Amino acid sequence: MFFTCMRSRVYIRPGFFANFLLSNLRFAIMEAKEVSVSAFLEERRNMTVKKSFQELEYKDAYLFALTMEDEEICRGVLERVLGIPVKKVRVQSENVLLVNSDSRGIRMDVFADDEEGTVFDVEMQTTDKGNLPKRSRYYQAQMDSGQLKPGEDFQKLPKSFVIFLCTFDPFGRGRWRYTFEERCLEDGEGLGDGACKVFLNTKGVCDEQAPEELVRFLTYVGEGSRGSSGNGGCVQEDPLISQIDARIASLKQNRRMEEQFMLFGEMLDDERKEGFEEGRRSAEDRLLALIGRMQAEGLGAEIPRLSKEPDFLKEMYKRFQLDK
Repeated sequence: MFFTCMRSRVYIRPGFFANFLLSNLRFAIMEAKEVSVSAFLEERRNMTVKKSFQELEYKDAYLFALTMEDEEICRGVLERVLGIPVKKVRVQSENVLLVNSDSRGIRMDVFADDEEGTVFDVEMQTTDKGNLPKRSRYYQAQMDSGQLKPGEDFQKLPKSFVIFLCTFDPFGRGRWRYTFEERCLEDGEGLGDGACKVFLNTKGVCDEQAPEELVRFLTYVGEGSRGSSGNGGCVQEDPLISQIDARIASLKQNRRMEEQFMLFGEMLDDERKEGFEEGRRSAEDRLLALIGRMQAEGLGAEIPRLSKEPDFLKEMYKRFQLDK
């Protein structure tokens, strides 16, 4: 378990939430690779028909985060969607950031940085909620807020990319890729703030404006291996897609990964049956808020008790007014 607290911001290391939830289970899953829990919970909410672990595809948030933990795959995807060379990257899948205990937190599917300090947030989006422009603005702001120490020059802010991989057209103009940077309305001159937002569309139709390899990759994201194979067998022809498919095949052969997926499903279903989420914030958001407040109050050492002592959990919810 590892926390870093800085200026009322709480960073939760990837996998902590998974370990926290699993700590009272009688399985040896704690030894397995840590999983992306919030992505899984989001997946369960959005599924009209629940998928089994073996039925998951790259575009499913849970499997997407696990696949992108492979740093070479992540680097390849960034190069493909941005059309620029990217040096070796460091990946934090399922990066959770609470700006403070009272405001809205954000969950980043995949957060990465490269050797030049450029930071990347990659999000898989399969549901059109009509809020991506404002959501990208919020994500950008929160990414920047953690990059500088007090008193540091703003020039030290790194280049940053917020990237949404969408299985729908977010702007309805048929493009495979929409790229946005700040510009002067009067003369079109770029602001030069180093921030870029990119929205990818798996249902693009303007082929002449997108590189063939990008179209191939986005077709794969939207349709999976079936769609890619139908386009001239590009899974075999495209090294990146082949690499992703191999990674997914390896993950699906991992029995412990499948056990985790099933166990989290059972836990979430049980909470719903008990009315745990009725009229309130979702279970994981409430728990993350509690963890943030406990850490801010210097109670970090008591956090492990939450999973072992139900009465203590209720007491903490009540103390921090999260029981209503």
